Amino acid sequence: MKGLGMSDRICVVGHSAITCLGPDMDSTWDALVGGRSGIARHAALGAEQFLQDLGGMVEAPEPGTRLAETSAIKPNARFLHLGLAAAYQAWTDAGLDRAELDFDRDRVAIIAGTAFGGVDLLEHEQARMTRRQTPAVSPFLIPGLVSNQAAGLIAQHLNIHGPSLAPANACASGGHSIILGAMFLRSGEADLAVCGASESAFTPPIVNGFATMKALLAKKAGDRSEADPGQASRPFSEDRAGFVMAEGAGMVILATESAARRLGLQVQAELIGWSMNSDGYHLTMPCRERIAKCLRLALERSDLTSETLSYYNAHGTSTPVNDLTETQVLKDVFGPSADRLPISSVKGALGHALGAASAIEAAVCIRAIRDQMIPPTINYRADPALDLDYVPNQARPGKLETVMSASFGFGGTNNVLILKKPEF
Repeated sequence: MKGLGMSDRICVVGHSAITCLGPDMDSTWDALVGGRSGIARHAALGAEQFLQDLGGMVEAPEPGTRLAETSAIKPNARFLHLGLAAAYQAWTDAGLDRAELDFDRDRVAIIAGTAFGGVDLLEHEQARMTRRQTPAVSPFLIPGLVSNQAAGLIAQHLNIHGPSLAPANACASGGHSIILGAMFLRSGEADLAVCGASESAFTPPIVNGFATMKALLAKKAGDRSEADPGQASRPFSEDRAGFVMAEGAGMVILATESAARRLGLQVQAELIGWSMNSDGYHLTMPCRERIAKCLRLALERSDLTSETLSYYNAHGTSTPVNDLTETQVLKDVFGPSADRLPISSVKGALGHALGAASAIEAAVCIRAIRDQMIPPTINYRADPALDLDYVPNQARPGKLETVMSASFGFGGTNNVLILKKPEF
């Protein structure tokens, strides 16, 4: 990678996702390319406490699955269960669960991010205190609340002992985790890295906080989500009116090329470039100029030009401002090539999993490269002001050599990943 000391290529050797579309990567991917939505109305989001009853929730796990196993582990914070189950799945996908493999477990890094951590456990304990009229809380509250506990549980259950971090970079947390994992590998601190993020924040303060700041899709008579909740999230559409909250987890296993070869791991993609920057602009509003600079820097570091990218996986939140700004950024960065670039947002199907979103989307990009298939932007209705190719409503075969995935978070934190079809 230009300017980053190209001593050993960074390989993706495993990936996973747990989403409202399915409890694993295969089911999530099949539903995505099938154009299905995982968003529904949920009785748990009742009007007596919540301002929005729509959400992308992960279904109760089947007995005997990884998610069912991890759900029994304390602390009882759902982001921990989702993150640990996704890490198990990615670890297995990489083939690292084979007993005969010999590698130094002190040289496996863990970077597991989240935006909100164990807020559901905090909410539960606060309600319990009120109900019992006692100040006592569970001894698991603090371990379940702190955001680095996902990395700690992954280390404990996978028996790995390298450096660990827990990025809390709002909706860009997962992408930052993957970049930091790559940096550990590039610096020589680790040979392998478990990278990703998990999120579950369906509590009244979080849902209602997003609602009152008008980030969520509001309840509105005649909205098409009334008849079909699956149409609530509609990135880049003329009637987009806010995002829909979701939960889930995504994990990626990175390896240096030398480690992948030595361990006989299958290379699923190559991470050829990345970038991070800050807007320094606003608490919540995106900055067109700084996001464009982040995209350009990732292209430059990957030795790519605006004409050579195969697919752009959009942040695409289904909010009026984000989708317009992102479209403007793509025109700024890619110029005339933007008209020919396939662009899609899987948040139409998955909703917005907040800190986990960009890790899930990275896993989706890896699967897109494997299957040479572009997932669609579902629920799309053309907006004359947004005139690029958003791969509307149906998946599309494509020759995917290089894929970019971009994520932007509150506080003006941005990241970009560029993945490449493996040549080795």
